[in-house]
Amino acid sequence: MATASSFTALPDDVLQRVLLGVARDDHDATAAACRAFRDVIRGPRFHRLRREYGFAERRVIIVCQRFPDTVEIHVAGKPRAAERVSERLRLSTFYTSTTDGGARLFVSTTRTHGLPYEIFAVDASARRWSPFATLPLNQRLHCTEWHGGLLYVAGGKPEDFGASLNTLHAFDETTGLWDDLPPMPHACARAASGVIGNELFIAGGRGVGDQPLSTLQIYDFTTRTWRLGPTLPHAEYRAEGVVVGDGKLYLVRRLITTRRMFVYDVQSNTWTEQSPPLDEGGDVMYAFAHKRRIVVVYANGAAFHRGTGSDPDWYPFDLGVTSGPDNGVSGSVILG
Repeated sequence: MATASSFTALPDDVLQRVLLGVARDDHDATAAACRAFRDVIRGPRFHRLRREYGFAERRVIIVCQRFPDTVEIHVAGKPRAAERVSERLRLSTFYTSTTDGGARLFVSTTRTHGLPYEIFAVDASARRWSPFATLPLNQRLHCTEWHGGLLYVAGGKPEDFGASLNTLHAFDETTGLWDDLPPMPHACARAASGVIGNELFIAGGRGVGDQPLSTLQIYDFTTRTWRLGPTLPHAEYRAEGVVVGDGKLYLVRRLITTRRMFVYDVQSNTWTEQSPPLDEGGDVMYAFAHKRRIVVVYANGAAFHRGTGSDPDWYPFDLGVTSGPDNGVSGSVILG
């Protein structure tokens, strides 16, 4: 039977390859076994190499609003909150979030007593929550998407809920600065969004005079230009935008009163309507992509995921949060 001492006799590069396959939940216990294990697991290259060799694990992370001003971070499958933040902090109205494709989930927040509206970064690997950027126009009801190392914020409404905005900004964390980009053809708030390839898609929302929109606005990151895509089958202003592995944009309507889901196919440049999961759990709280599948979570905590490939059916999905999601956002991240 192999022991810690027999493993430590291995050359450093071999020991590192062996430990790369240890499950993320077992890292702390393994690091405590001996100094050699600790040096490898706590080393600066360990998590990067886990991703390169395909050992990094994806997990669902959930950020919940616990009223009045407390936010909790949960990792699916863990019985207790990984972190609890009480700083007069509230998730932004019409909760918006995105991931960087790695360990971080970006969440928009509001604060009381005149404090600025901020985007916070939740680092799943480090179990850390920290300020990332102050929103450029102190807006809410906006879209956020990550692409090419930059965080994009589109549209929304100003703090006083005035007219919808047509703005587009990109935040560069290396400089700490926002870049003003070409404005959208149509101002919008409460729109759905997603990134496919090298393009940003902004679907629906509320526009001038707070009227519901059926527009699909498409931004090319390379040319920095906007164009309009095919109109939605119906005007939509309270939908969650999700891009899954098939390269399509799914719009999952949040309201239980009109339950529907639209799908935009880039290749055919067309919209189709499909059936969302059927549940009596109230409004849709949020939806996200996880392991190339779409996951939909209802206000009562019930969650469902879509079958892969040509399977159109929905199946129960275990969030692993015993206390329920309350209000919040979620995303699929790499734990390391």
